[in-house]
Amino acid sequence: MNRGKLSRLLMLPCLLLVLMTVPHPEQGDFRRDTGRYAAVGLYMWDSGNLFKPYLNPETPYYNKPPLAFWIHGAFLKAFGRHLAVARVPSILAALGVVILSVLTVRRLGSRAEALVSGIVLALTYEFFRRTREISLDFWQLFFVMAAVCLVVTGAKTGRRGLVVLGGVPIGLALLCKPLVALAVTPILAVWLVMLGHARWVWLIFAGTVPVAILVALPWHLYMWREFGDAFINRYLGHEVLDRARGKLSTNPPFYYFQILGATYWPWLAALGYGIWHRWRGNRPQRRAGRDLVLLGGVWAIYGLLLISLFPDKKPNYALLVYPMLSWVAAAGLCRLPWPKLGEWYRSGFRWLAPAAAVLFVILSVAPIRFQAPPNKDWQKVFGWMDEQSIKPGEMVAAGMDENDKCYFYIRRGWWPASETNAVPYALQRQAENWTPEDGKTILFRSGVLVVTGPKPGSP
Repeated sequence: MNRGKLSRLLMLPCLLLVLMTVPHPEQGDFRRDTGRYAAVGLYMWDSGNLFKPYLNPETPYYNKPPLAFWIHGAFLKAFGRHLAVARVPSILAALGVVILSVLTVRRLGSRAEALVSGIVLALTYEFFRRTREISLDFWQLFFVMAAVCLVVTGAKTGRRGLVVLGGVPIGLALLCKPLVALAVTPILAVWLVMLGHARWVWLIFAGTVPVAILVALPWHLYMWREFGDAFINRYLGHEVLDRARGKLSTNPPFYYFQILGATYWPWLAALGYGIWHRWRGNRPQRRAGRDLVLLGGVWAIYGLLLISLFPDKKPNYALLVYPMLSWVAAAGLCRLPWPKLGEWYRSGFRWLAPAAAVLFVILSVAPIRFQAPPNKDWQKVFGWMDEQSIKPGEMVAAGMDENDKCYFYIRRGWWPASETNAVPYALQRQAENWTPEDGKTILFRSGVLVVTGPKPGSP
C-alpha cells in the first residue's frame, strides 16, 4: 500500500478520535489515578531517578512498572504541570491503537472493513473517554496491538521473524502493567493456527514470549535487588494475587457484559449482525467475513472471559477487547444490504472528514463543559497559600492520604513536608465541628480542608 492510500485510510478514524478527545482537554482535574500517576511520573524526572517510582520522596511505589510513568512524566516535565499536558500521551496512545488496529484489519480484510473498523473503534464511548485520564491500560493496549500487528503481518507475509519480534512490544506492555500482556500470547498462537501456520505455534512460546521476558526482566530484577521482598510482596502479592482473590474489590461475573450492553451502541447491533452473517447458511457469504469475525471474536471472547474471571473488575480493563470487537462490527456493517451505505464506505465516507473537522472547531471554541471543574476547596486553599507566600517546607499534610499529597505536588510543584517539627502550617481534612490541638488555631478553612498554625503570640 502506497503512502497516499495509507494516509487516506487512516485519516478519517484518527480525525474522528481527535474530535472525540481533544476539545477542551483542560477541563476536569487531576482526580484519583490521574493525580497519583502524574505525580509518580513527574517525580521520576524531577528526582533524576527513572528506575525507582516513588509515591512521594519517602515512599517507593511498587504497584506498577515505570514505562507509562516515564512517558506522562516527560510531558509534564517538558510542558508544565497542566491537565491538558497530562492527557496528551493518552490521546497519542489511543491514536496509536486505532492506527495499528486499522493496519491489522487491512491485512485480514478489505480496505472498507479496515476503514469502518477504525471508525467504530474511534467512536466507541468506553474507548475514547479513557483519554481523559492517565491510563496505564491504554499504553499496555498500544504495545499489545503493536504485537498483534507484527504477528498478523508475519503470518500473512510468511516472515517468521516478525512473529518473534512481536515479543518486543509484549515486553514493553509488561513494563506498563504486570503480567496481563503475557496472557494474550496463547491467543496469538491460536491465530497462527487459524491463519494456516499451525507449524509456527512454537515461535510464540519459544520466541515471542522469551523475547518479551528479556525486555521486561531487567527493570524487575533491578527493583528486586533494590527493595527485595518488599517489592515482590507488593508487586506480585498485593497487585496480582490479592486482586485475583478479590481482596481489593469485586464485581459480579457479568460486569463487563453489562457495560457492553449499556454503552456499546450502536455497534452492538452491528456486532450481532456480523456474527449472524458469518454463521448463516450461505457458504460464499460466510467466507467473506471469516477472518475478521473469527479472529476478532475469538480474541474478544477470550479477553472477556479472562477479565470476567478476575474478581477485581474495572471498566478500563475492558480496553483490551474493544479493537477486536470493532473488527467484528465492521464485518457486519460492511455486509448490510444497503446499497447507499455500501457506496458511501467504498468512497471513503465522502464529506464525513470535512464535517468532522468543522464540528471539531465548533466544539473547541464553544463554551461547552464536558467535565466538572477542579475542586473549589482545593483552589481556595492554594489561593490562600499564594497570599501568604507559603514556601516549600513550610506546610505539612497532616493525616492526608497519598492521593491528596500527590495532588498537592502536581498543583504546587513541591511536596508537603514529611516532618511536623518546626513546620508552621498543617493542611488536613477535618469535619465542621473539629477543633485543633492546644497551641494551634485554624488559619483558613474551605469545606473539609483546614489549615492550622500556631496561635498568635505562641512560642
